[in-house]
Amino acid sequence: MLTVQDVAQRLRVSPQIVYALIAKGRLVAHRIGLGRGTIRVEEAELRRYLDTCKQQHAPQPASRSRKRIRLRHIKLD
Repeated sequence: MLTVQDVAQRLRVSPQIVYALIAKGRLVAHRIGLGRGTIRVEEAELRRYLDTCKQQHAPQPASRSRKRIRLRHIKLD
């Protein structure tokens, strides 16, 4: 099991971000001990969180070239 500091280092974020993820329920953690206890995160839970963070990038459709409209100047006499 990983400490909050371990998770923060792996994600390259601050421990406060890890605490916030846990508080919002986005990262599952366990409290071990009496009182407030110590927080531990299982490796599998960290992997599961990372999987939910993956963004699916749909291939961008090729941009259609727009026909350039030529403007004609109006001559006023």
